[in-house]
Amino acid sequence: MAGSGSAYERLKQQAGDITNMRWLPIQPEKRLNAFLNLADIHLLPQREDAADLVMPSKPTGMLASGRPVIATARPGIQVARVVEEAGLVVEPGCLPCIVSAIRRLGDDEPGRRRLGTAARKYAVDVLERERVLRGFENQLHDAPSPEPARRLE
Repeated sequence: MAGSGSAYERLKQQAGDITNMRWLPIQPEKRLNAFLNLADIHLLPQREDAADLVMPSKPTGMLASGRPVIATARPGIQVARVVEEAGLVVEPGCLPCIVSAIRRLGDDEPGRRRLGTAARKYAVDVLERERVLRGFENQLHDAPSPEPARRLE
């Protein structure tokens, strides 16, 4: 577990003496790719009341790592739609659901590989930088021209 967010200390205390966890400070950006590739499974917890406001940036690196993602999200929102094919989506705030999803993927190596492959494919096919920029340029090109400003007299 790496980070320095507001929940870091609380989570560390709750983990107690769990021996198969490591607690690290937030990692430098130059190590992000290698760090994300260490995971077997990525967890993307989202607050239910904020989950459909914006698509968070974290899934991009998670998906690009070629590892499955477990996200907490309501069905139909963008995070859920993206993760459905590359991992598991569980109810926000449902700790037993998260634990069950972790156990399910933890016990299913072929399933992790299949979902990880789908995650990587999505990242390359949809989130690749040049593809995103071309899509944005196309949207700008296709947008209707604004009406010329009128003089007020």
